[in-house]
Amino acid sequence: MRRHEGQRLKLVAVQGPALAPVRLDPGATVVLGRSAACDIQLPDPAVSRRHASVSCPGGTWLVTDLGSRAGVLLNGLPLAPETPTPLTDQDQLAIGPWALRVQLGVGSASTLHTVDVGPDRLDPGERVDPVPPRELRSLARRRLDLLMDGAANIHASTTEASLAEAVIEAAREGTGFPRASVFRLRGDQVELLSQAGEFDGEGAKFSRTLIDTAAAGQVARLSHDAPAMGGESIVRLGIQAAICAPIMLGQTVDAFLYLDDRRHNARVQPDAAAFCQALCRIGGMALANLRRAALERANAEIMRDVGAAAEAQRLLMPEPDGRCLGVRYSVRMKPGRFVAGDLFNILPLGDGRVGVYLGDVAGKGVGAAILMATTQTMLNAALRATGSPAAALRAVGHEIVPMLPGGRFISLWVGVVEPISRTVHFVDAGHGHWLVRQAPDAAPATLTTVGGLPLGIDPDAPYADEMVTLGPAGRIILLSDGVPEQRSLEGEEFGLARVIQTLTPCADTREDVERLFAAVRSHARNDALDDDVTIASIGMEQG
Repeated sequence: MRRHEGQRLKLVAVQGPALAPVRLDPGATVVLGRSAACDIQLPDPAVSRRHASVSCPGGTWLVTDLGSRAGVLLNGLPLAPETPTPLTDQDQLAIGPWALRVQLGVGSASTLHTVDVGPDRLDPGERVDPVPPRELRSLARRRLDLLMDGAANIHASTTEASLAEAVIEAAREGTGFPRASVFRLRGDQVELLSQAGEFDGEGAKFSRTLIDTAAAGQVARLSHDAPAMGGESIVRLGIQAAICAPIMLGQTVDAFLYLDDRRHNARVQPDAAAFCQALCRIGGMALANLRRAALERANAEIMRDVGAAAEAQRLLMPEPDGRCLGVRYSVRMKPGRFVAGDLFNILPLGDGRVGVYLGDVAGKGVGAAILMATTQTMLNAALRATGSPAAALRAVGHEIVPMLPGGRFISLWVGVVEPISRTVHFVDAGHGHWLVRQAPDAAPATLTTVGGLPLGIDPDAPYADEMVTLGPAGRIILLSDGVPEQRSLEGEEFGLARVIQTLTPCADTREDVERLFAAVRSHARNDALDDDVTIASIGMEQG
């Protein structure tokens, strides 16, 4: 399956209320939903406040149902909540009343033509009508075997191209039309999937009026009541009869079967329209099965990758509660998806000192998790080599910047703890989410610092160690931005004030992380959090 890596994405509304086309560049992440805070607002009661996201980590476009009430359909199939799923060209997303067509890159649509654009381009005596339902039900039993043979070939198809060929083969045999095409529309152009019959050097020309009628979900047929006069009509091209039938994917037209005749002696069957409608229904079901199988394969592939990444993260993380050379700590982490872009570690550095850090890779998913693991490995080595947060950040910055995709960066709080003097040398590299608690009866508070830039912005960014001395019961509480920025169902952020209020009664490191983690979950009223959440509490062992 083609992933169309690194291409621009365009979402075009093909059904539902008016919506301007949305164009996205590789690396972008947008949220679709009812809330005005969403990147793409879909104001309808059937759409959740934050309904779905479309992102492009590592060059592959993904769609994710963000735990919406009504769900997201991809090519007529419901997505599993919180499961990133790849998008391919011409996929259809259904969100509330909207059907959105995915277009990736420039596309390779052929330059085939349509004629008689609009009713005013038809010649006198020439008309395009929907075929009456009564006639479509008149498929003779003597032709049932032919239809069933065609159905068997269609359902045996393993690709969309072979499916289109099977539809054409059955249509030509069952209708008597000598020429047949299966195509999709890409704006004003035709993307040809398959074609068979006698075509001249110019290729096929299609009646736009027929296509527009079929685009409403009906089988359309060209009839002639009088000789054609004036204008460029398909009669002037020698076309004696034509049928256009929609191939539906769910409730949306995905492609068209188009048949026409330029010969006077072609034996077009009287029930050709009904036969085409039956074939297209079979083709639509087979197409849905192909898309479903492709979706299942893609999801299985992603889940294998995600499982491996999640296992690697578990191996990199320290135990949830522990001690390291006179420093006690507790940490809890929950990915916003299946894997996290947050990083945390505590490690001995020698001479009785302990290194500790917490950071956040911009972005989510497997790409952020890989950057997290890479940064953690580099930072461990740099801290052991230098013993200084500032020196370690300078060393890692020079190495990591060339590896980061455009727009990615890593915010970090890095510290070196000296348990005997209870001093902590640290650098806040664009992180900002941390608190200091100096006494059991004192509320945690922020600390004014000089700080520095996150990693990835400037390889030569300057960093300088700062210092804080902790009291005998003092603790440092480190947070990822997923804690204060977690929103309730009403859209209210958890915020720093709630963080401080929640932590004030806590007696030790374990209570810090467990109480705050429970409060964030309660605020969200949903186990699927908006972003990665990591909480760590660091204190001195009581002697």
